[in-house]
Amino acid sequence: MREVSIYTERDQFNPGDEVSGHVVVSTDETFTCNRIILKLRGKEYTHYQAGKIHVSESHDLLDDDITIMEGGDIHSGDTRIEFGFKLPDELPSTHDGFYGEVNYSVEAVVEVDRSRDPKSKLNLLVYGLSPPYIPEPLDRLPLMEEKEYLQAEIPTDILRPNKGLEVRFLVKERSRIKGVRIDIVKREDVVCQGRNLNSSSGISEKHIPLTFYDFNRWKEETIHEDWSSMVPFEGKLIKSSLYLKVVLEVGLSLDPFIEFPLQLSGEGEKEEDIFETTEMDFGW
Repeated sequence: MREVSIYTERDQFNPGDEVSGHVVVSTDETFTCNRIILKLRGKEYTHYQAGKIHVSESHDLLDDDITIMEGGDIHSGDTRIEFGFKLPDELPSTHDGFYGEVNYSVEAVVEVDRSRDPKSKLNLLVYGLSPPYIPEPLDRLPLMEEKEYLQAEIPTDILRPNKGLEVRFLVKERSRIKGVRIDIVKREDVVCQGRNLNSSSGISEKHIPLTFYDFNRWKEETIHEDWSSMVPFEGKLIKSSLYLKVVLEVGLSLDPFIEFPLQLSGEGEKEEDIFETTEMDFGW
């Protein structure tokens, strides 16, 4: 019996992080190996299928072998080997989309002559670094869009950590309207063998029912989410971005909606109210 297990100290990582852990080789009989290596792999992968036609494209993000033990005897029982390596500073986030994937893994392999190499593989979750801070323009006006029965506006298109996004909307009276839905959507744009494809998936949604008294007047809602876990990225084959959708729920196959592209800002300096004190002479 020869078994290999691999462990890391954490489950999630950022680009540039140190990954530390250990490999355990378990055996009931002593054997000799050539070496023990870690295979560090990362891949950006896109695919497209229409009927019997299936095409795909891939791009390697990581492809590195790291020796953690030179050849020698592995004695019966459990042998523990520590390891550590650094992730590159520029890596797109782990991604599981409709047309594309970004995945990372580390595999421990015990190389043995004239025998099957015992091995164990572990997926690594990599989340993008916080984006740079985006200051709010002083002269920014609310962003407004209008459809036939729906108007919507947002005071800013910048998402900030731990802060809700305010949305205002007005619905004109029409029959069969059930309500309004506010969605935060992650969009995936991919390239696959010359084809440009895209898909969208909802991250957060909020339903607002409407009554007769809600028509023809502005209503305000705030949608909350942990934006820090949704850092957009742009790789060689895949680009992800965030959108706000204000959807008029009418019960049709395609409900009318208004869409705003969003930016994600990192943390900035703490904003403080600054009050200027002016000495005034009232002639008293």
